[in-house]
Amino acid sequence: MCFSALLVALIYGLQERWIDVAVLLLVGLGQVVAFLCFRNGYARGATSLVMLIAGVSAAEQVYSSIWWWDLVIHFLCLYVLVWIAWNYALRKSPSRGRLLARQRLAVCSLMGLVLAVVWEVMELLGFLLVTPDIHIPPLDTISDVIVGVLGAALVALHKKSR
Repeated sequence: MCFSALLVALIYGLQERWIDVAVLLLVGLGQVVAFLCFRNGYARGATSLVMLIAGVSAAEQVYSSIWWWDLVIHFLCLYVLVWIAWNYALRKSPSRGRLLARQRLAVCSLMGLVLAVVWEVMELLGFLLVTPDIHIPPLDTISDVIVGVLGAALVALHKKSR
């Protein structure tokens, strides 16, 4: 599962869908990072699956046909991306798991905010430099960031590394 995006990128490459190949290679990078940061098969598989669904959803234009799918993906992706970072931090310094609940919440939410803003900047750059088909109205951007931070905040529930 952890390298599935690379196989999907190959399929899109055979179809000469180069933007989709780039998206799936980025997903593949995320899957490799998840593979390296988690020791648990469930955590590796769950994070890889969420990222794969996000990448294929972009390639297959699911966001255009299901209006709320974008919010679901932002929630889940920010959850798994912050989970990867949090797990890495816990493995490097197990004492982080002993932070107070509100401290964990603040750290995870801040990581989520940073990642959500980076994601939205990448969407804007994609719109400006790659294709005007990327949907970037202000309300969409704000809702994506809010939902992403909520997903990231849930990672504060994790106290142990996996």
